[in-house]
Amino acid sequence: MTTRPPNLIDPDQPTPARLHSAFLGGKDHYYPDKVLADALASSTIRPALAESRRFTRRAVEYLSDHHGVSQFVELGCGIPHFPNIHDIAERPNSSAKTLYVDSDTIVAAHGRALLHEPPTRFFTDTDITDADTIVGDVAAVMDMTAPLAVCVSGTAEWISDAPAVLAGLTARFPVGAWLVFTHVTDEFYPQHVQAAAETLRRAGIPYHPRGRDEITAMLAGYQLLAPDLIAPHRWPPTPNRDDEDGEGDGDGIRRLSATTQRHRAAWELSAYAAIGQLHPERMHGHR
Repeated sequence: MTTRPPNLIDPDQPTPARLHSAFLGGKDHYYPDKVLADALASSTIRPALAESRRFTRRAVEYLSDHHGVSQFVELGCGIPHFPNIHDIAERPNSSAKTLYVDSDTIVAAHGRALLHEPPTRFFTDTDITDADTIVGDVAAVMDMTAPLAVCVSGTAEWISDAPAVLAGLTARFPVGAWLVFTHVTDEFYPQHVQAAAETLRRAGIPYHPRGRDEITAMLAGYQLLAPDLIAPHRWPPTPNRDDEDGEGDGDGIRRLSATTQRHRAAWELSAYAAIGQLHPERMHGHR
């Protein structure tokens, strides 16, 4: 596993990881992160990120229960926030493996703290734009011939060349690998989302909401599960009535009390989400 020299922590400069922690109600952030989160309290980005995280948890459940996936990689994992990917993956299979990847110094400290229990959880502070090293890190701890899922949720928006980064990773993933993907969009509330993005840029955090066409192009190498690209709170598309009370997640997916209530399906949300499997016939454009 690769390890980079630690960067100095600047408590006066907000970071995406600490801001995300503030958005999700975590405690691992500094005062400037809280100030920025409060400034965006009414932004549609905040619920979009929260629901994207809940979607990712449900997707991990689904892939574990319905497709036998027991190896998960989370790119741009951020500061741990229960339930984490490994918490979900290990419930049906205690030997499930999880690799967390994030280059943020504080995230790295928290990530390595997760490794004190079973030898099935791993962390690397590799820059996710370094596709060759990322795949090397994955291969070092996982079986590349067995089912594998890569989670990219609430991450691509922070990367200016995210389409090229994802294409580079896709070209190196094994055929059959799964992708759990979410991305904030400016299609539904363009003025609100662009205003929030500008607030983030002024705080020194570049942010890149994208439209459906660009997000669809990023997923071109994958065969998407029905209903294809959808708002994260609308997946699965046929939830149980218990979802109104925040207890169920429908469509045969295990219940997680920590998932909490989703937005009502009729509400718009400034994000897209999808689960896809890398398909050999769709990979031609990425090779």
